[in-house]
Amino acid sequence: MVDEASQQLNETQLYALLDILTQEEVYAEIRDFRHPGALKEYGPPFEAKDGQPSSSPSLQTLLSDFILNLPSLRNVSKDFWQSHIASIIEDFEKAELSESYDKGHLGIRKTLATAISALVEYPVRGVFAGFDEPDAGSKDRKYDTRNANDLQLAFRDFMHQIVYGDIIDDMFQKTAETDRLADHKPIVQATHEFGLVNLASFMHYTLVLSPKGQSLLGLIDHANKLVPYTLIRQTFKIGNVASMINAMMKVVLAKMSMGSVTNWMGWTSDANEGMNLLQNIIWTVLQWDIRDLRSRASKIEKSKESPKKDQLDAFKGYLQKSREEHEMLRESSKNNSMSIIHAILGTSDAEASLNATQHRLALEYLAIQLSIRDREQIINVLCRAQPDRLTEAVRNLVAAYEPMIRAVHNAVDLSETLYDFEVFLRDMIKIAKVSERSCRGQPSQRPTVGDFVQLLKKHQSSSHKFLHQCAKNDEDLTGWFHDYARTAAAHFRRQPFQVSVEEKVAVEEQEPRRTTPSAGDLADTLQSLYVSLPPSKKASISPILDQHARHLQKLHTASGARLLAVVTSPSSSSSSISKLNSSSNPGSRTASPAPQLSRSDSASGTPTSKSGLFGYSAKSRSPAAAKTQLDVAAAKPGPGAYLARWQGLLDATPITPAEQFGSVRYGGETSAVKASLVGSGAQSKRSSLPSTGAGDDPEKPTSTRSANAKIHDADKDDDDDEEDVFHDVCERLDEIGLSPEQKQRKDGKDANAADVTPVVEALLPAFRQLLGKRSCDW
Repeated sequence: MVDEASQQLNETQLYALLDILTQEEVYAEIRDFRHPGALKEYGPPFEAKDGQPSSSPSLQTLLSDFILNLPSLRNVSKDFWQSHIASIIEDFEKAELSESYDKGHLGIRKTLATAISALVEYPVRGVFAGFDEPDAGSKDRKYDTRNANDLQLAFRDFMHQIVYGDIIDDMFQKTAETDRLADHKPIVQATHEFGLVNLASFMHYTLVLSPKGQSLLGLIDHANKLVPYTLIRQTFKIGNVASMINAMMKVVLAKMSMGSVTNWMGWTSDANEGMNLLQNIIWTVLQWDIRDLRSRASKIEKSKESPKKDQLDAFKGYLQKSREEHEMLRESSKNNSMSIIHAILGTSDAEASLNATQHRLALEYLAIQLSIRDREQIINVLCRAQPDRLTEAVRNLVAAYEPMIRAVHNAVDLSETLYDFEVFLRDMIKIAKVSERSCRGQPSQRPTVGDFVQLLKKHQSSSHKFLHQCAKNDEDLTGWFHDYARTAAAHFRRQPFQVSVEEKVAVEEQEPRRTTPSAGDLADTLQSLYVSLPPSKKASISPILDQHARHLQKLHTASGARLLAVVTSPSSSSSSISKLNSSSNPGSRTASPAPQLSRSDSASGTPTSKSGLFGYSAKSRSPAAAKTQLDVAAAKPGPGAYLARWQGLLDATPITPAEQFGSVRYGGETSAVKASLVGSGAQSKRSSLPSTGAGDDPEKPTSTRSANAKIHDADKDDDDDEEDVFHDVCERLDEIGLSPEQKQRKDGKDANAADVTPVVEALLPAFRQLLGKRSCDW
C-alpha cells in the first residue's frame, strides 16, 4: 500500500507550485487585455455581478486592496471607472495593437507588460499566501549597509515588521521630526539602502540593458522637453489653492478651437475640440516617432533590393484586416513553419517569391508599418476620441484629489518640489543615454548600476525633505496615509493559528525560525489540488517542482551575488557621468546625510565613501585594469531575481521565422535579440537596408559619392556598435542565468529551468477558480 505522506508535497514543493501558478496566472491576466470584453467580468470598480468571481482575480484583488483605497482616489465617482477609464481600455482593446510575432522582434509594450507581470506576482503571492510572523530578535538587530547579506536580511525583517509590528507608526513619527535618514532606526536605513539599490537596478536594466531601453528613454526625453515647467512652477506659487487649481486646469486641459466654442455655446454636440496641452505632448512625441519610422519605410521603398510595389502594398493591406484574419494568418504561419511575410503574400494577389534580402527587408517594412499604426491608434484613443474621455477622467481625478491638493499646497512649496523633480529627470536622462562610438574608435560607454545608485543618492534628499514637510505641517494629510499604510499592510497577514500563546512560544523555542519561503495560507488548498490529481500526473509534476525549486534557489543566489557586486562597484569611467553625479544637487533642498559607518566597519577595514562608490577605489588599480572592470560592470545587471523572471517571459515570446520557411523563433534567440536592437540606441539612425546613396532628407540632395562614403562609414561603425550592444545583452543574460546559447528548448525558455507546462495545464484552471472565490466579496 502506498504511503499517504509520499503522495503529498513538502513545503519546498508547495512553494514552487505557488510560484509557478502565480507567475502564469498574472501574465495570463495581463495578456487577456488584448481581447475586447476583458472588463465585462472583471469585477469592481468595473462591471460586477453579485457572487460571480472576477475573470482576473489576482489583478482585481490588488486593485481593490491597494489602489481603490488610496486616500482621495477612493472618493472618485463610479463614472470615473465605469465610464471614462473603462471606455479608454475598451478603445485600446478594439484598436488591436500589434503583436510581437508579426513585428519579428520585442517591442516597448511587450517589454513593459512583462516587467509589470514579473513585479506584480510578488504582491499577489503575499496577499493570498501571507507573510511569516517575525522572530523575536529581529527588532534589535544591527545591519551593515555595506554588507549585501545584511541588506537582504534587513529587507525581510522590515517587511515582517511592516505587516506584524509597529514600525509604520515609528516611521511616520520620525519622519515628522526630521528629514535625516541617519536619525531613523538601523533597519529603516538598511532597507532604504536595499530599496535604493534595487530601484537603481530596475532603472539600469530598463533604460540601458533592455534592447528597447534607449527607445523608451527617447520617448521620455521628448516628452520631458515639451513640459512647460516654468509656467507650471509659476502657477504653483499662487497662494489661493482654488485659484491655483483652476489655473493649472486651464494650463493642462484647456482647448482653444472653434469646436470648443461651438460646443460651449450649444451650437454643436461632440464636435472636435482639438487637443489640450497633455494631449499635445502625447501627439507630438508619437508624431516624432512616426516621422522617423516613415523615413525608414521610404528608404526601403526606394531601395533596389526591396520587394516589389504590389508586395509592399500587401503588407500595408495586412494592417486593415480584421482581428480574426490576423489570428488566422498567425496560426497558418506557425502550423506551416513559414514566416508571417509568406503567409500574408500567400493570401494576396502579389507574388509570394522573395529572395533572402527581400524577405529581410519585408520583415522590417511590415514591422515599421505596424509600429506606425500602433502610434496612430494611441493618438486616436487618447487625443482624438469624441467624447474626450481622457480629459474628463483627469477633471474627475483632480476634483476627487482637491482636499489632498489643498493640504499638500499648504504643507510644502510645490514650485520647489516640481523643480527638484525636473532636475532629477534631466539628470536621469543624461546618465541613461548610451554614448555613441567616438571618432578614435573607442567602444561606447554604458552607465553602470552604480551610476544610477549615485543618481538616486544625489537626489534622495529632495524626497526626504518633501515627506518631512508633509508629515510635520499637516497632521490630517499624514493621518490619511498612516491609516492607509496600516490597512494595506494588514492584507499580507497570515490567518491566525488556533493555538495558545504558551504553545506558540514553546514551538518557537524548540524549532528554529524557518528561512525558506512557504505557501502559507494556500498550502492546504494547493495540497488538496495536487492530491486530487491522477497518480500519473502527480508522478510527472513532483520532479518538475523539485527542479523549479532548485532553479529559484539559483536565481536568488545569483541576485545576492549581483547585490554584492553593486555595493562594491566603482563609479563610471565616463567623465560626464562622474561629473554629473559628483556635482551638488541644484535643487532647493539640502542633502540628508547618508547612513554613517559603525565603528566595527572601520575596524574591519571596510572602505569609506571617499574611496569611491560604496567604498571601492578605482585608483587602487592601474588605469587599464580599472577601465576593464568598469566596462564589464556596465554590461552587468543589478540585483533582483525578478529580472530573470522578466527576461524569461520575454524569451518565451513567439516570433515569426526569420526565413520564408523555418521554425518559430522566440524572444531570446540571437536573431530576435538583434532585431529588437534595430531602432534602439546605436541603431536609431539606420535601417537594415543596403546603402542607396540617398541622404536622410529627400529635400536636401547631396553628392552621391560623398553620401555613399558617409553611409558606408556609418554602417561600418553602426555594425560595430550593434555587435557591442549585442554582446552586452548576451553578458547580461549570462549574469541572470539566461543566455541565447542556452535556449535549447522548443518553447524558447531557459534549458536550465523546468518545463512547467504539465503543471500549468493540470492545475492553473483550478488555481484561478480558487483565487476568484477567495477574492469575490461582492
